Amino acid sequence: MEQALRLGCAIVALSGAIYGVDALVFAPRRVPPCVQGQLPPGRICLDTVLKKYGDKVVWVDARSEADYELNHLMLPENRMFPIRQGAAMQDQVDAAMERMLAAAEQGECIVVFCTADCGSATEVAEHLRSLGIVEAPVYVLEGGWDVLRRDTDMTGE
Repeated sequence: MEQALRLGCAIVALSGAIYGVDALVFAPRRVPPCVQGQLPPGRICLDTVLKKYGDKVVWVDARSEADYELNHLMLPENRMFPIRQGAAMQDQVDAAMERMLAAAEQGECIVVFCTADCGSATEVAEHLRSLGIVEAPVYVLEGGWDVLRRDTDMTGE
């Protein structure tokens, strides 16, 4: 009986240790699943983008220039544009505008992303919508760069 009690205590202690390691090490890195129906209008899950549009996406990288230089989407030039808030934003929008205007005609969407905790993607998307001339749907990618890096082979990592 004493041996069974020791074994039970050891199992409980081991279970607690495993739970603790999971909670401290692995859980913070887990990204909760994206559920399209639970997102506000204008936001989109990566799996929704890929299922609905496939490769018919114009990507807009709203991350900082340093993050962009560190790693970015490995796509043809006319499929990805860096557009950042700040003094050069309108010049970057102007450089991408011809392609964005053509997106609707080609059945494409525009997806803006940043890092998961960055608000720039929302602001860039709102700016593109506010222009009133981009007819393609403009979305903000839920989970941003972290989801792209983890779930695609477009980053070259």
